Amino acid sequence: VEALPRMPIVELREKWCRRGECDGFTDGGGVKIGRSCMQNNLRVVTYNILADLYAGREVDNHLMYGHCNMQDLSRQRRMPMIVAEILSYDADIVCLQEVDASIHDSLLRPVLEANGYQGFYSNKVSSQQEGCSMFWSTAAFELANDDDTRTFPLRSLLAKEHGENELSRHHGSHYYDAMSNVNDVVELERWESMNGIHDLFENHDEVRKVFQESVGQIVQIVRLTPKQTSQSFCTTKPESIVVANTHLFYHPMADHIRILQAYAVCHKLDEIRREGQYPDPVLICGDFNSGPLSGAVRLLTHRSVLPSDNDCWKHLNVYRWECGDSENMIDHGYLCNYSSPDEAIESSYIDEEFFDAHGDDSSLDASVSRKSTKDESSNETINSIIPPAIELPSSFPTLASGCLKVPQFTNYAVDFVETLDYVFASKPSEREPYGFKPQGEAPMLTEDMVKNYVAMPNEAMPSDHVAVVCDFEWLKN
Repeated sequence: VEALPRMPIVELREKWCRRGECDGFTDGGGVKIGRSCMQNNLRVVTYNILADLYAGREVDNHLMYGHCNMQDLSRQRRMPMIVAEILSYDADIVCLQEVDASIHDSLLRPVLEANGYQGFYSNKVSSQQEGCSMFWSTAAFELANDDDTRTFPLRSLLAKEHGENELSRHHGSHYYDAMSNVNDVVELERWESMNGIHDLFENHDEVRKVFQESVGQIVQIVRLTPKQTSQSFCTTKPESIVVANTHLFYHPMADHIRILQAYAVCHKLDEIRREGQYPDPVLICGDFNSGPLSGAVRLLTHRSVLPSDNDCWKHLNVYRWECGDSENMIDHGYLCNYSSPDEAIESSYIDEEFFDAHGDDSSLDASVSRKSTKDESSNETINSIIPPAIELPSSFPTLASGCLKVPQFTNYAVDFVETLDYVFASKPSEREPYGFKPQGEAPMLTEDMVKNYVAMPNEAMPSDHVAVVCDFEWLKN
């Protein structure tokens, strides 16, 4: 048995991760009480662990990660490092993307279960055995039943038949908000943007084909019941919460597809969180393949993407499914990894000039707002098919990012550096009895730390993504 390699990210975060520990506390049956049961907080991790089937992949005789020695890319080396890193965070909820089915079954599930977690795996709608895994601490949450864990292909969530059924079922229905009583009910607002999306599908064959026939992304959704113990200091927890984990479409020219996917996730999440007497608070985690100024992130943080938001729709009438082949990606500069570590070093990533959403005082709210001001003065127009307005209804809760500051990056490749991974949580309001308040994120790697190894993954960093680890406070309005 070999010792684990040194991992700078674990060393960097060790002190932060140990805050709030409650060693020595157990319930009446001798079971360790989780941090969230002893204190009024919740720790959530989202992590794209880089599927083994992609790690050694070649594209036109070029290795995807040519800067990295092949032995450092092997699953026998990377996966134990990833498991050790996940366990070091002592998280209450762990959402993983790019998980090989065999890795989940043979390593992640048995090891995490042995360390007090329950979870499940969902494969993409694809012949490739890769998808998402979600785990939750049984010290923080009750055991979930099979009915509590669900998987939905994103391609099916905006089908016209589905939308009509949901709109019909919800039309005229009511729900109780935080301030209501039996005689004071609020009508559930319809998801009106469904109409514009269906019109877009009818008028834009390529968008319909890509979204409903080609992409294979899924969303995992689970309803979790927080544990209450006799020693619990927490009185602000709801009866249950609903958590979503997803990995949105990757292509750089497909921001418009990711906007629709994000809307589909919210729509399904809202349906599930209303199955009880009161709407559950929600967490949305994953690799959104979207920068802080993208349409998908804008929708989640600012609740709408309008036709005038040109940057979000700029490839609507240009992108085709065929744009995803490797030759096209290389020709357009979206894919240019190298065949050897030396070649990668000679052509390392050069930062382009762009609006900085990653400044010290930048939050997602501030970043998108400043970008919106810039967009309003743009003279660019979208020709041909006009995009629809995509808006979340007021009955859907307001979301907050778990990161108080926008990370400088969560993905660091030789030729691409960006923030792509997020944890969003619903806020309490007059309509929402319960929610979460972000308490901060674990320290992030700096560019200098990564540049010592050229890029990610490498001998000390087992994935090309950085795990995002956030703490939240449970809140009751």
